[in-house]
Amino acid sequence: MDTMVSQRLDLFPDTARIVATPAGDRLTIAGCDPVALAERYQTPLYLYDRATCDASVAAYRAALAAHFPGDSGITYAGKAFLCTAVAQWAGHSGLWIDCSGVGELAVAANAGVGRSQLVAHGVNKSPADLAMAVDLVGTLVVDNLTELERLLPLYREASDQFPDLWLRLRPGLAVETHSHTQTGQAESKFGMDGEEVLRAARLCQEQGLPLKGLHFHLGSHFSDPAPLGVAVETALDLMAAAGAGPGWTLSPGGGWAVAYHEDDLPQPEIEVYVRLVAESLVAGCARRGVPLPRLQLEPGRSLIARAGVALYRAGTVKESTRRRWVLLDGGLSDNPRPALYGARYSALPVHQPRRPAAGPAWLAGPYCESGDVLIEDLPLAQLQPGELVAVPVSGAYQLSMSSNYNGAGRPAVLWLEDGQACLIQARERPGDLVRRDRRLWPVDIQVQPEGLEHPAAAHSPGIRFVKFHGLGNDYLVIDASDLAGSPSSDQIRRICDRHYGVGSDGLLVGSLTDPASDFGLRCFNPDGSEFEKSGNGLRIFSRFLWDEGLVEEELFTIGTPGGQVTSRVHPGGRLVTVDMGVVSFDSRTIPVHGPPRQVLNEILPIDGRELRYCAATIGNPHCVVLCDETSADDARRWGPLIAGNERFPNQTNVQFMVVLDRANIQIEIWERGVGYTLASGSSSCAAAAVAYRLGLCDGDVTVHMPGGDLMVSISASLSVRMTGPVEKVCDGVLAAGFLSCG
Repeated sequence: MDTMVSQRLDLFPDTARIVATPAGDRLTIAGCDPVALAERYQTPLYLYDRATCDASVAAYRAALAAHFPGDSGITYAGKAFLCTAVAQWAGHSGLWIDCSGVGELAVAANAGVGRSQLVAHGVNKSPADLAMAVDLVGTLVVDNLTELERLLPLYREASDQFPDLWLRLRPGLAVETHSHTQTGQAESKFGMDGEEVLRAARLCQEQGLPLKGLHFHLGSHFSDPAPLGVAVETALDLMAAAGAGPGWTLSPGGGWAVAYHEDDLPQPEIEVYVRLVAESLVAGCARRGVPLPRLQLEPGRSLIARAGVALYRAGTVKESTRRRWVLLDGGLSDNPRPALYGARYSALPVHQPRRPAAGPAWLAGPYCESGDVLIEDLPLAQLQPGELVAVPVSGAYQLSMSSNYNGAGRPAVLWLEDGQACLIQARERPGDLVRRDRRLWPVDIQVQPEGLEHPAAAHSPGIRFVKFHGLGNDYLVIDASDLAGSPSSDQIRRICDRHYGVGSDGLLVGSLTDPASDFGLRCFNPDGSEFEKSGNGLRIFSRFLWDEGLVEEELFTIGTPGGQVTSRVHPGGRLVTVDMGVVSFDSRTIPVHGPPRQVLNEILPIDGRELRYCAATIGNPHCVVLCDETSADDARRWGPLIAGNERFPNQTNVQFMVVLDRANIQIEIWERGVGYTLASGSSSCAAAAVAYRLGLCDGDVTVHMPGGDLMVSISASLSVRMTGPVEKVCDGVLAAGFLSCG
């Protein structure tokens, strides 16, 4: 193999190989084909190789075992790159996770990482940062005296656990690295000098705060560990002066370097770094006659940087007088490090990577900045538009520092393991950028030249709608931002009228912005009334979001007046699963008149008959009538009488249920504001939950309705999940004057 290519391959993850294929040699990672991945997930695309991550952790553990006889651990720097899946990997690997700010804390908590493995960092923690840290983490690193004073009332109010505190020392020296990533020098913004550390320690002792350690950080991406030995001596002197006892921790922070370019090889040796820190600590404690503290290393980027590979597609190749430009579909937006630090990268073509270099190339991105140059003066083969380029050592401080410059969406991220690729972070779509924005005025309003009035546009393009069929129901979906306000009952009736309007069983007004959820949804019956929650409506709205490119195959939340749900669209878009929430049989929440009770197996006298029923809510009220047999005629006859009965002050949806066996039930449905209907998602969930609560069926139930079948799963905690189909019918535009007529 060509020496240059061989050297560059050393920069890639441990599993990188060049393999022969019918189309020619190809670069692979973890047994996965980047070409196939790029076709499925598009580019730019980031790949993370688990085997390389695991090998880095193993190397640090082996070095600690060889050189440090005391208790020790390893902390993963969340700021390098943190998403839920990476936090899960770190937690599963026994690493602590360093979190800066509420965002990183929320991600780590979402991953289920335990309190004892979470560390809160930050140079200027907000009250929200501190409050969340106190609730979630096992260790909080105090940066300054002001922060310590802000912690006092939180400590006094804490009802149970309070995190251990470490004080951040500023030793007055830094490692040799870029000035922007030096952190330990005397004029650094980080931490406290020795005198401040001792004042902070005294305050902790006076107030009973759980002071348990000292931390320092000299800088990131260094390859000479010598300054750490000096800083360890300073830290040990301060620990002795502060009265450090058994159980204390010393955390010497600073990110060990990795090679980004073949000129940087060989890779800096992990053992060199660990040995110097460990031997300095052991010798320093021996000289002072004090026991060894716990050693908690923070290796920084060296745990994950080399595990990451960025894939780009070449769009244009052009020549200037002195340069060959290869213009890629990513750059400054997903990797600002070359512009910030002059970081130097390398690259290989994915197809036939052994091709000889055709001279130097400058690899640049599509963004409107001359500084958007990813790699300069790199010997590279002649590339054609459309070719894939792989940039190694892309696992740290790229995506975590990425932006939406020029409206770019952040790339998708894949986790590679044993020939399998798992999507761990979805690509940002244009809709994700739009979703966070707020309009000054509706889209059919224009600003007059003088800027004083905003009358309706003379030629409004109208309001776009999409119609879907969701198992017996058809709904129209309209984006709330296209409306000047909330639609009136008369407008909704006209839209849903099958003789005059578009015609549907209801109207869904969806919002791409919601204060507490990813999206928001309001549901309207064809009679113009608004109701709390719709299972079919939620599946349809989820499919609408999927069609619009706003979601992929990941979980997302939808806020409704009946509560928040979690939804997922399955591959291909036809099936949608919605976690509807927890079913309640409490008469006060449904509501049902009478004393507070669980509304189970009660009798409702209706028109001379005594009907046995249960009542439930999953955000909207349901009355489930237990029957030996049922029919559409029964639903039409008895449904309106039950729905309007005085026992149900908000009226109710009604299901007439027959239990067929432990895995199947059959229902007929009467809905408030609709009447007899062929199918209903929330009705299916309520009926299945009643059957489960009464012990008549198991947790996985197929609900049979005239409009089709839904799969419902009920947990022991009565949380209900529904899966069913959605089909798009048509889309169109309501005429500009339609909502103002009549």
